[in-house]
Amino acid sequence: MRKRVVSLALITAMAFSLTGCGMFNTLLGLSNDKPTSFKDVNDLESGNAYVWHHEGGKIEEDLKKASDKNVFFTCITGNYNFKKKELEEVTEYPRSIWIDTSTDSKIPTVMAGDYLLYVHDETVPESIVFERFADYGYTIGISNMQADMGGHYYLMFADVEDDDYKYFIDMESDASELTKLGVISKLYLDKVGNMRVDKDSVSDGGTVLNLKKDKTYTCEFYTGTYYQDFSLKANIHSFGSFERFVSYDYEFMHSNVIAIKIPDYFVSGYYFVNGVGLFRYVSDTDAKAYNGEAYDPNINWNEPMILYNEDGTVLYDPSDPDSNKPNIDDISDPGDYGDVDINVPIEVEEKEEDASGGSS
Repeated sequence: MRKRVVSLALITAMAFSLTGCGMFNTLLGLSNDKPTSFKDVNDLESGNAYVWHHEGGKIEEDLKKASDKNVFFTCITGNYNFKKKELEEVTEYPRSIWIDTSTDSKIPTVMAGDYLLYVHDETVPESIVFERFADYGYTIGISNMQADMGGHYYLMFADVEDDDYKYFIDMESDASELTKLGVISKLYLDKVGNMRVDKDSVSDGGTVLNLKKDKTYTCEFYTGTYYQDFSLKANIHSFGSFERFVSYDYEFMHSNVIAIKIPDYFVSGYYFVNGVGLFRYVSDTDAKAYNGEAYDPNINWNEPMILYNEDGTVLYDPSDPDSNKPNIDDISDPGDYGDVDINVPIEVEEKEEDASGGSS
């Protein structure tokens, strides 16, 4: 990867240039050695989003003085393939977030009674963008694979530029070793361990399913017809862009933070708030079932909220006040209307009568 040396003054200037246009500061991201939980609201950094969670506590008290335990938790970013395009609605490549298994436990959870907070020392956001990401569980560090006409899966490797792979490979994972291969347009993945890579083992986000967390697999890639074996570890919690909502609802908290209201129509899922960090939302209906871990396969994190017609147009968007949710009859296919004849003819074998008038 190309490395550039940028002065601290330049980074600061770039950061301040973004604050006046209504977006959150995305350049002062978290480094691996920075803390992600805090006791004191005054320790929260400008330009970041946080979750307040204090069982049995009151946020008003924790905003006035430091708590005796950590109650503010950073919405982390992990590694993602849309840097400097955090708030763009349409991009050329699928948007992915990759968080390694040593970090995914730091994704904060918002449940009833918790608060989603934002801190900035200069601006208040003009809007709140919630980009929802589908959870594809644990996998190796590649995403967005596509199927050819024969059902074989590949990732775009260098179709236009030499570094196109960065949109499909988590460059902070061991899958970055794949970039040592020669320049090819498509890199096929045929097997992971003993499992064939096909429609039954690939997610909607083009990630490999059914892998055991942190287990290392021999992966059989193909450059042309030549196979290349790589040992890759399933230590990536993978997410793919799913839905997008805009809200304007927040509350001043008589402190250095504002509280962002979670829309009432939200269902359990993962949300990237205004391009600065990811949080996990657990709805009231799933609260009792949630295992409290970084990943819970028993909860449907990917239940769609936006419904589409067959032609791809939006049928229902809960964030649109003029959109009405259809009932089950409107979105199901009742078949052709008309009378149904339930009289089914049954053949009955006639018995011959004998000479005495009886039947034989």
